[in-house]
Amino acid sequence: MPRAPRNLALLILAAGEGTRMKSSLPKTLHPLCGRPMIRYPLESARALGAEHKIVVVGRGAERVCEALEHEDASFAVQHERRGTGHAVAQARSLLEGHTGPVLILYGDMPLLQTRSLEALVSHHEETASTLTLLTARMPDAGHYGRIVRQPDGRIARIVEFRDASPAERAIQEMNPGVYVVDGSKLFAWVDQLEPNEGNGEYYLTDIVELAIRAGDRVETCELSDWNDACGINSRLDLAHAEAILRERINTHWMLEGVTFENPALIRVDADVEIGRDTILAAGVALRGITRVGERCRIAEGSVLEDSELADDCWIKPHCAIEEARIGPGVVVGPSAHLRPGTDLGPDVRVGNFVEVKNSTLAAGSKADHLSYIGDADLGSGITIGCGAITVNYSGWEKSRTAIGDGAFIGCNSNLIAPVRVESGAYVAAGSTITEPVPAGALGIARARQRNIEGWREQREAREKKP
Repeated sequence: MPRAPRNLALLILAAGEGTRMKSSLPKTLHPLCGRPMIRYPLESARALGAEHKIVVVGRGAERVCEALEHEDASFAVQHERRGTGHAVAQARSLLEGHTGPVLILYGDMPLLQTRSLEALVSHHEETASTLTLLTARMPDAGHYGRIVRQPDGRIARIVEFRDASPAERAIQEMNPGVYVVDGSKLFAWVDQLEPNEGNGEYYLTDIVELAIRAGDRVETCELSDWNDACGINSRLDLAHAEAILRERINTHWMLEGVTFENPALIRVDADVEIGRDTILAAGVALRGITRVGERCRIAEGSVLEDSELADDCWIKPHCAIEEARIGPGVVVGPSAHLRPGTDLGPDVRVGNFVEVKNSTLAAGSKADHLSYIGDADLGSGITIGCGAITVNYSGWEKSRTAIGDGAFIGCNSNLIAPVRVESGAYVAAGSTITEPVPAGALGIARARQRNIEGWREQREAREKKP
């Protein structure tokens, strides 16, 4: 774990309009590897041991606050968007009396790694500087602000791209907008900011010149991986960040002992956990809060979302699994669908084109193909024949089916809920069961077969008549 700086406060600026995203969703809530992007800086803050976490919100403020309701954070609202300096000013009351370091970053910079922020804060402490800013050298610094240095190499100022001269735009060292500032100085500098002549905005970057003019120590800390500095302003940026994060996530799990048969074609979200010696095939997607045990096999094209998979499971190709719990040694698929509320006990088998929803199957039960099990409670050692279904919906309400241990449900059976099949009972193929089947009994509910001799000839003769 990183060393926790003393009395560190985190200030995340997340009030931007996000117009280039062309979306009704606030920019910082756009999902990235299964999380709203604003959760990434908050996660880094937790790892750094920040004591205070403040988020400045603007457009879509209510939605952003709601998305972060389980985070230990306070919120300030920037009603008018008048620049980054103005955004910081909105947090004044929440940081009142705070004299420790304040880490300022943006809600649309999800690629910033904890180690980069730890290096920045540590450099600030070790150099006893008043203001320390992160810098990066990018192959193409684009429209980022540029770092202008004095002849002795010390920083002189930051110039925004729109205000930069051609020579300044040629500078490769850019300003990602991440700072550590002494809390005792921050708002004194913010109060001195002047609106930009071009657009009337207050730039936080101007505090660098103010600090230098006042004789305060200003330091920089250069990123070792310039990708950390990438912000998100468009869907193209979002896709670029997603690719980088996915590579980082996949690399982490491979180093932890998980086999990725084709990493470029495997999607693993940020909150997923995977046990050692598990094998993931091409096209697998593990989404949301999914937990996969050890020694599992997940075959091509299978998607697991918000689900738990115990050890030694085999998920065959093209299965869809959502909000389900799967016990040890279970075999699923191919092409099975486990819907929310599914709970499979040890060594259960759910085969091809079987759908299970809001149901429990205890140890050793099996439904090998072409069945539907919905709103049902199944005991252990049960066999569900091909085409058997639990008829759980009457058109206005859903009811449950119960099947006891060791029961056998024949092919093409309909169990009309609410109904119970007791332990050891058999249901004959093709039956439609509406009444309880006692333990050890054979339930048969189908019309007696009747053959009409000569029926085809009689029909053909009728059809030939004029």
